[in-house]
Amino acid sequence: MILQFHIPLLPLASYVELITYYKGYNPPHTIERLLPDGGIDLIVDLTNVPKYIYDNDTLKEIQSCKRTWISGMRTEYISIQARADESEMMVIRFRPGMAWSFLHMPVAEIKNRVVDAELVFGNGLLSFREQLLEQPGPSQKFAVAETYLLKRIKNHFEIHPAIRYCITQINSSPSQISIREITNKTGYSNKHLISLFGKYAGIGPKKYVSVLKFQQAVMLLEKNPGHINWSGLALDCGYYDQAHFINEFKRFSGFNPSAYMEAKGDYMNYIPVYP
Repeated sequence: MILQFHIPLLPLASYVELITYYKGYNPPHTIERLLPDGGIDLIVDLTNVPKYIYDNDTLKEIQSCKRTWISGMRTEYISIQARADESEMMVIRFRPGMAWSFLHMPVAEIKNRVVDAELVFGNGLLSFREQLLEQPGPSQKFAVAETYLLKRIKNHFEIHPAIRYCITQINSSPSQISIREITNKTGYSNKHLISLFGKYAGIGPKKYVSVLKFQQAVMLLEKNPGHINWSGLALDCGYYDQAHFINEFKRFSGFNPSAYMEAKGDYMNYIPVYP
């Protein structure tokens, strides 16, 4: 398997967090549960084999994805195909609040959805995909991706300053943040800020905080898998008590925290599923 990561140069680095390229991923399990992680991704499939999304409960196919698609901001887990006859993909992860600069549309419209990226980006996206296919290796593909993405954000560089401020504050300390306080500092009403947040970030500020607190818990579990003080972890991540933590964790992952530790795979936010 080939797996390479690329952090773009400025100014693109302010808008794109990471570009991942992989080829030959063929795990033993057929389906993966992907947990909400506060991100929005553009996926470019460099094979001609469709990939599938499954119903979380029945694991029946509910959606087919081909060539390019966008995975919007999620507040629930999603079940995706893990093993395929062919696998070669580029995944572009936008920084929080920055997807609007590339989508040129309210990001809330793709909340908890996976949509055909060509419908959003236009036919130029297919030309970009063809250019990727022509490149001999990952480094050349990354260079092509940077060129395309820079063109895409032309005249769409700046997000709303209030949203930039809110996201910076929330990301710095999701377990301690007060939505009321940061709303007051923006000078906007709660209703107007929710609307702006949906346009640029894809979900409301309270839900965004909930996802980041969940992710903080996931990261702590990854770092300290041996001896876990559950009540202390719950408080560290900003939950009222251990019961609140367990309920929230199960809502986002489908597992209580201890069951998650037994089920989780090698990669953070991916849980193998064996139907």
